[in-house]
Amino acid sequence: MKKEQVLLIEDDADIREGVRILLESENYCVEEAENGKSGLELLSDETDLVILDIMMPGMNGYQTCLEIRRTSNAPILFLS
Repeated sequence: MKKEQVLLIEDDADIREGVRILLESENYCVEEAENGKSGLELLSDETDLVILDIMMPGMNGYQTCLEIRRTSNAPILFLS
């Protein structure tokens, strides 16, 4: 059975770790990015869900969301 792929884009390392631990305990495969730019680099056709922080330095969550929508229809859950 294929694990669902979740892309977690969050600048706070403690929040990323907590969310990753919870998702992995439910058998999700989690990729992590600490900012919008690196998150866009990790986005792929295999991504089933994006969990996206709003307030990040550099490219904020809204800007990242617009860029994701240019290439992907994966659901996006905003984390704030």
